[in-house]
Amino acid sequence: MFHYDSLKVDSVNYHIDSLYSPEELMLMDIPEICPSVGLAPKIYLPEFIMSNEYYIERYNEKDLLTKIVDNRGDGFKELYGTRNLRPILHGVAYRGGANNYYHKTNKRKNSNPLPNDGLENLCNEGFAHSIYLYRTNWESVEKSKSCNCVNNTENNLTYSQFDYFDREHIRQMMELIYESAIDKHAGPVYLHCWNGWHASGFISAVILKQFCGFSDLDAVTYWDLGTDGANTSPRYNSIREKIMAFEPFDEFKLEDSLGNKICPPMPEYIDSSQLFLSLEHLLIVPEAIPIGTTLILNHIKFGPNKTSFSSPNSNEDLILLVKALLKSPELHIEISGHTDRSGNETDNKRLSKERAKFVYNHLINKGISEKKLTYKGYGSSKPAYTNKTKRGRAANRRIEIKVINKKKENMTVLVSENNNAEASLSIHSKLDASKAKSAVILSQVVFEPSQTIINENGILQIDSLFLYLKSNPKLKIEIVGYTDISGIEEKNIPLSALRAKAVYDQLITKGIAPIRLYYSGCGSENPIAPNKYKWGRDLNRRIEILLLDK
Repeated sequence: MFHYDSLKVDSVNYHIDSLYSPEELMLMDIPEICPSVGLAPKIYLPEFIMSNEYYIERYNEKDLLTKIVDNRGDGFKELYGTRNLRPILHGVAYRGGANNYYHKTNKRKNSNPLPNDGLENLCNEGFAHSIYLYRTNWESVEKSKSCNCVNNTENNLTYSQFDYFDREHIRQMMELIYESAIDKHAGPVYLHCWNGWHASGFISAVILKQFCGFSDLDAVTYWDLGTDGANTSPRYNSIREKIMAFEPFDEFKLEDSLGNKICPPMPEYIDSSQLFLSLEHLLIVPEAIPIGTTLILNHIKFGPNKTSFSSPNSNEDLILLVKALLKSPELHIEISGHTDRSGNETDNKRLSKERAKFVYNHLINKGISEKKLTYKGYGSSKPAYTNKTKRGRAANRRIEIKVINKKKENMTVLVSENNNAEASLSIHSKLDASKAKSAVILSQVVFEPSQTIINENGILQIDSLFLYLKSNPKLKIEIVGYTDISGIEEKNIPLSALRAKAVYDQLITKGIAPIRLYYSGCGSENPIAPNKYKWGRDLNRRIEILLLDK
């Protein structure tokens, strides 16, 4: 909304100063605003209309990753005080951060809203609204700003705080953006967090789903690219899940013609290395990995002319790969071996194929079906790094996997990410660290009251236990079941034994010799949490593993 002298006119870009003649007014496409005045008001139009095209040209907006303002707040001085500012919808919505930590003067902690000059400059640029996506230090800022806009009008900018994770707040933000899109007189909206990466990237991704028809995968890819590399923590998988779970609001749909006009494209060329896809992603969020994706196993190193490497059982990449293949039955991969450019290509092809076969055989030995695997040697034909340096040649002696097939994901269902996923993956390290006859809890094996059925995450952890036992063929274990304190102990003891037997049966089915396994039930003895609370009883219904030989 713009304001003109003492008269407030909603969504109309003109102001009253003196008089035009009625004949002059008839030539103008301006609504009648003072019908009771005998003489029509004279109107001074702004110097230009701040259209979508105006902002595209002013900010040189090429695509969704165009940085109008860089990480240190530089690049477009009229927007100083913002950080990592990029377009979401041309002339309608922009994302970014607040330049506090890198501010040239009056520096303050990064965890703050916009500095005053950032708010002032957004106002000057014609923005109608700025939205702070966090709560920290919100009480310290001005909630509005009036200024002289660059198009010779007075602008009033509103500063609001909305939570990026709250569905109702997201709806209100969508409404503001929708109004900015359909009303040519309404200024853009700036949505920001601290750095301009995570929270602003999330809200931008769902805006692109709402107004530009982005798919779940496109939106997650966009989020990854927009973090400038700060996306490697597994905790960010929850943001990816929220993006995929977002369902657009029916009341805020745009006409295709308008969407085509304001929706920036993705970059023509995307550096896939910036997506930071890894084996961990293949395990935790396989739905985010497209078929055809190639992943380098960075922890596998081959010496010159070598076709194997030491300690494959403890290799981080191979452990994750086995878990990913066990978790996703439909996952099929190609294992490819590579060499540097030394030697002749005939020898390199043979060498690279033997490297791939070494990994293939390891996976077969770990219980992976050969139907899920193929292998191939590419010699030196596909270098991933320069062959001019010793380090580059060493990196080119590598193994890659390519996703050939996988489960078709149901994108209408929220992806499950268990808060204790890391505990499931660390069972090997816990067993390694434990002493003989010490207990290790299978924290992912969860039983409902009076039940002996093992949950899905529990099955995955038992798979991990199976791999550990297979890698340690002399190890024997006892599986101990427990209950909470509910019911009578005479029934709790056999119930706890049946829970232990359910785990025992799983391991037997997978091929562990019965002579290496024992099971027993202890009822409600030795609680690890208070039985007076539900959460405590849930924890007490558990399985413990005792190492008998090590």
